[in-house]
Amino acid sequence: MTTNEFIDYFKKTYRNRTSSFFSGLMIMISDAVALFCCVGLAFFIMNFINPSAINFRSFIYYSVFFPIILVIFYAGGLYPGILLSPSEEVRKMTIISFFCYFGICLALVFFGEDNETITGAIAENLIKDSDTWGVICAFLLAIPISAIGLPAAREFSRHIFGKFHFYGVPAVIYCTNDSAKEVINRLIKRPDLGYKPAVIIDSAAKECYMNNGIPVFPDSAEILETIKTLKIKVAVICDFNGKRKPIMSSYRYTINISNHQDTYTSSMHLRDFGGILGFSATHNLTKRWNLFLKRLIDIVLCIIAAIIVIPLSIVIAIIIKATSPGPVFYGHKRVGKNGKYIKCWKFRSMYKNSQEMLEKILAEDPVRREEWERDRKFVDDPRVTKFGKFLRKSSLDELPQLWNIFIGEMSFVGPRPVTEEELEKYGENADYILTVTPGLSGMWQISGRSDTGYEERINLDTYYIQNWSVWLDIWILIKTVWVVINGKGAY
Repeated sequence: MTTNEFIDYFKKTYRNRTSSFFSGLMIMISDAVALFCCVGLAFFIMNFINPSAINFRSFIYYSVFFPIILVIFYAGGLYPGILLSPSEEVRKMTIISFFCYFGICLALVFFGEDNETITGAIAENLIKDSDTWGVICAFLLAIPISAIGLPAAREFSRHIFGKFHFYGVPAVIYCTNDSAKEVINRLIKRPDLGYKPAVIIDSAAKECYMNNGIPVFPDSAEILETIKTLKIKVAVICDFNGKRKPIMSSYRYTINISNHQDTYTSSMHLRDFGGILGFSATHNLTKRWNLFLKRLIDIVLCIIAAIIVIPLSIVIAIIIKATSPGPVFYGHKRVGKNGKYIKCWKFRSMYKNSQEMLEKILAEDPVRREEWERDRKFVDDPRVTKFGKFLRKSSLDELPQLWNIFIGEMSFVGPRPVTEEELEKYGENADYILTVTPGLSGMWQISGRSDTGYEERINLDTYYIQNWSVWLDIWILIKTVWVVINGKGAY
């Protein structure tokens, strides 16, 4: 492919669209709808609890504040919303919505309907048929609803928008040989991330060729001038061995990615050693306050979930007993925090003689024996009952682990508890991963679950420990719901 052919290819594929404005606008519209729904749900709940205190439909009048909230979102760096750190996005949306809702509440208190001022008249017009304190309670209730609803709406919107050509912006990938292989594959597989590889500049390439449908060019002044002509604004640099000065001066945004990801965390802070720059990171799950907060959230979520889980568990237990002989629950021995053994409780999904069946399978079926030795699981496990397959597909078999969470052996979010045999696959990373409480869900579960190999599973668990925050836990819980609904990787 020549540079002229690349220009034609680019214009046909991206239609000269190099700005993130439209992508940001679509995310903003999504946020506006989500705000409307979150506040509306809070008003609906308050109206259901006390119909005389609040008029459900009155939340429509408060939509006058939504443009202001969206402007503050923009000022907080939430637009265009491409490649934001998930935990940082959840943190910003939660904190900004908290102060916005709280500000509306303060306005209603200090400039209420009895206040003889212009602001008081506005407040009176807004309150309509609702009681002032009923409205205030509704907005306070909207805070936790928005903490979940706003990021969830963004996650959903990105997956929908990512399917269309109008979302995202083209990016130039700079690499040497295969140094950008993982990044390119991730961007192709995840169009919701927002950056679309338009061209690859490989310092080791001798001639132009195609890679996964993306043109690859050697590093040259000619291709750089062509990129400038097309006004591509983003460059992603992945261990590139060519000249970097022209790159830094030719793009509005440059992103440097190292293959040594284990040395980076999203919580890094810049430190200046008298002109020498360094980065500092903190192991957040060693702080007592963070551990207390994480434990408190687990207990609160357990109590809330119990309202639904207990009746549902009774129904599941009855069906298990009716469809196959044996106990309702199964306690699987796992390795927990600091190497302590725990019983990870599940609803029994296998036949009573599953161990004998396993020994027979391993002895007679070399293909499945190889699969077991590699993954410690079967994709199509003959030991699983018909109802057990449904429980696993829907992840309902893991509901009893709420008891593990309640007594402190597990958390809602954390590295998945492993068996003693699996621990050997973790090698030198085992001790590090066992420094934290294992979780019902985690980075591994939301990134493919059983479809994810052990090497990637270790990387994901390590990422979680290095980058832990309350906001990351919220994002993982939101993604968990998405994964469970899709049933991806569950068997």
